[in-house]
Amino acid sequence: MPLVAQSVSSCREIGASLENVLLVDDSLQSLLALEAILEGPDRRLIRATSGEEALKRLLEQPFAVILLDVQMTGIDGYQTAKLIREREKTREIPIIFLTGHNRDDAQIAKGYAYGAVDYILKPVIPETLRSKVAIFIELSRRRGALMQKNLELQAAENTLRERTRELAERVEDLARSNAELERFAYVASHDLREPLRMVTSYTKLLARRYKGKLDRDADEFIKFAVDGAVRMEHLIEDLLLYSRVGMRDLFVKPVQCEVVLTRALDQLQRALQESGALVTHDPLPTVKGDDTQLVQVFQNLIGNGIKFRGKMTPCVHLSAKEKTEDWEFAIQDNGIGIDPQYADRIFVIFQRLHSHAEYPGSGIGLAICKKVIENHDGRIWFESQPGKGTTFYFTIPKTDLSD
Repeated sequence: MPLVAQSVSSCREIGASLENVLLVDDSLQSLLALEAILEGPDRRLIRATSGEEALKRLLEQPFAVILLDVQMTGIDGYQTAKLIREREKTREIPIIFLTGHNRDDAQIAKGYAYGAVDYILKPVIPETLRSKVAIFIELSRRRGALMQKNLELQAAENTLRERTRELAERVEDLARSNAELERFAYVASHDLREPLRMVTSYTKLLARRYKGKLDRDADEFIKFAVDGAVRMEHLIEDLLLYSRVGMRDLFVKPVQCEVVLTRALDQLQRALQESGALVTHDPLPTVKGDDTQLVQVFQNLIGNGIKFRGKMTPCVHLSAKEKTEDWEFAIQDNGIGIDPQYADRIFVIFQRLHSHAEYPGSGIGLAICKKVIENHDGRIWFESQPGKGTTFYFTIPKTDLSD
């Protein structure tokens, strides 16, 4: 059966998963006998009639195992094995020596010294030879599969490393862009306050001086202008407040949350008196953070529970639960609730779920809460049912208060 040496790549293109076996003997009759014994669907048997030809075949493609006759003209099996072991590309290929002459122990030891994995005397026992070759074919197949997996893992690792690098660059660009936007928002809102204050002052003066002296349409138009200017002034003040949260470095220290709550309630005195709201709380912990920013969070979340109230007297309750790595705060109210479909919008700056006529405000309070909590390496979310109130949750990591 004539056999032609082919590359492994061309073999795999055909769709066959074949392992190459190199048969080296200067006797054609011996090669044919080996082919008859070893022929199988999972292998490609490749002949070499000399040590020189064997070395050439080994440069062309990989082999699972080499069956090498010891006694050959030209360079014998020992010399061929020595040259195979000296080449980095071929030194790991298993070699089985075959011989009908060198039977003494010294020659067998010499064969193993030249790197043979086995030394078989002729005439060979077909079943034994087939079994041994099958083992090395299977080992080669597994080694090839392992190498392929390693290549795939390396490629995946390289891809992951590249994606991580790109993501890090994007995060850095985003952080830089956010910082620039915050600086722009601060400068723009700060610089807009003075001309807007002038517009507001003159529209209010116009309303006071000419109210009732023109027609009813003029009075209404002036009222719209005053309301618009006042609302714009409030929006700019809130934008300035929001930008300051991002620009200001955290002044971190141990903070007693019950003191923070007291300061927040002081800021909400007018709303509490007008609404008759009841604010209760469980014992609150001491955490590490920026007390000024945490006051903003408590004030905004309690204020929301008071503002977005139903027909019942507003009640707001604060509690804190110790977790493994952080404190989980809950601020629960009995207000009008939030539809879950707005979960993605609720913490976005200037996003409002109600008209200004229904509930006044700029829609910036929850955006400030989110920014403050994220500045403290925490997270914020809510649970709610329309008409049944809302509970806002946020976390603050537990840290050593003595640092």
